[in-house]
Amino acid sequence: MNTNPVNDSPGHFDETKKKLKQYINQRILLMRMQATEKASRLASALITITIIVIVAIFILIFGSIAAGYWLSGLTGSYAIGFGCVALFYFLALLFIIFFLRKILLNLFVDRIIKYFFKQDEHDNQ
Repeated sequence: MNTNPVNDSPGHFDETKKKLKQYINQRILLMRMQATEKASRLASALITITIIVIVAIFILIFGSIAAGYWLSGLTGSYAIGFGCVALFYFLALLFIIFFLRKILLNLFVDRIIKYFFKQDEHDNQ
């Protein structure tokens, strides 16, 4: 009776080596696929955000021009009308810089982290 727990057949180590190589190759392939999926998710999110930002900028620009002309009609001067719009944006910028900077920064960081961890939890199920 063979009491040795290790199989001493001549092809055992070759077979184990072959299976180990297959396992390593499968793990590498899995990591590549996961990296590709995360990169494609990130790229699609960036493209979507870019499109939304571009549309929002166009709305902001045309809305600002319309507001400038409207205020110019009320005040009788293009300089005063468009100056009021510029003053509004300057005050909004100061408000964001002094009061909302940390809140907005934390909000964006939290959302990005939640987005990626939400995707990871979905992958693990």
